Amino acid sequence: MRSKNLKRHESDHLADVKNLPCSLCDCSPPVEAHHIRQGLHFTTVALCHECHRGTNGWHGNKVLWRLKKMDELDALNITNERLRAA
Repeated sequence: MRSKNLKRHESDHLADVKNLPCSLCDCSPPVEAHHIRQGLHFTTVALCHECHRGTNGWHGNKVLWRLKKMDELDALNITNERLRAA
């Protein structure tokens, strides 16, 4: 399902991101697309629910991120590498 506000190539990109493993914990797809900056759909990171919105995830206390010694740009790099390899 495509949002009215998304262009076709943006919607396709988000679907591709959601079909990748989590860029933090490597959990199997499907995952969520975390926007580093809202509205910029090509700066999205593939994250499972726990790494994204869970208690220890990005929108929580970020413990998982500190344990992995990663930030959003590290995860974006992994997401982009996986997209290119797919």
